[in-house]
Amino acid sequence: MSKNLVIIADDEAATRDVLAEIVEQEGLQALGFENGKSALEALHDHADEVMLVISDIKMPVMNGIEFIRQARKSFPETPFVIASGYGTKNDIITTLKLGALDYLEKPFRIKDVREIIQKIKQVLYETQQKIELYHYLEGKKICFKITNDIKLVHALVNELIQEIKKIGGKALQPELTGIRMALHEALVNAIEHGNLELSSSLKETPHYLEEMEKRITESPYADRQVLVETTITPTSFTCKITDEGPGFDWRSLPDPRDPENLFKPHGRGIILMANYFDRMTFNEQGNSIKMEKNLIPEETTP
Repeated sequence: MSKNLVIIADDEAATRDVLAEIVEQEGLQALGFENGKSALEALHDHADEVMLVISDIKMPVMNGIEFIRQARKSFPETPFVIASGYGTKNDIITTLKLGALDYLEKPFRIKDVREIIQKIKQVLYETQQKIELYHYLEGKKICFKITNDIKLVHALVNELIQEIKKIGGKALQPELTGIRMALHEALVNAIEHGNLELSSSLKETPHYLEEMEKRITESPYADRQVLVETTITPTSFTCKITDEGPGFDWRSLPDPRDPENLFKPHGRGIILMANYFDRMTFNEQGNSIKMEKNLIPEETTP
């Protein structure tokens, strides 16, 4: 469905009418509302059609700040433009921090409104072209080699999830939380248990963080890195994580898919990985794990 609808929220009918006329001259449709609450309800009803929201700040029932704050929770990618009068500069700054793309100062010039609409139309067109281009993508390989800085894990996982979303599309949304958690567990395990050789039993003691900080700066632990090799296609995601530690005897692990092992003191990360991914294998040394996920759900026979 094409996005050709502009929602206008302003308590002044004359302003709504002027903005609606400009929107229609740009070949788009307009819906006007006198407060943020009604506009938010319309956004929920027409989410797939909305190209842009133009909102005043000072309105009854729900003002523009609360409107954009609520809307961003469910529609973070919907462009917002704030139109407001003199004396609300601090409020405009607030809306920009909340995610508004641009602003108009009342009384606004028709030229400025048109320029903003055309700019957003161009951005959406380029975004759609990029989405269509990804339909022809056969596969993408991404390789990172990171240090033992745990803070890098979150950023790396986010980057990989974004790549999966680009290639796999919205249909994957229910799977992404599980994939995210499993990747996080695997990377943390590679750093803490692999490179830094911190045992699971040590993790139960109050000295764990102190020992981890110590080893991060000590040889040979400090020189070790984690290699992350991923391959993403429209139908599958494969991630191989290799640390530079001595490895471990993965054969001694309890069956991660056996419910009886859920509450055993160690191996929680392995359980999460094994159940979020379709296949999980280790190399002989035990310092490399390969996880594979089908991005197209397998059909089940009735």
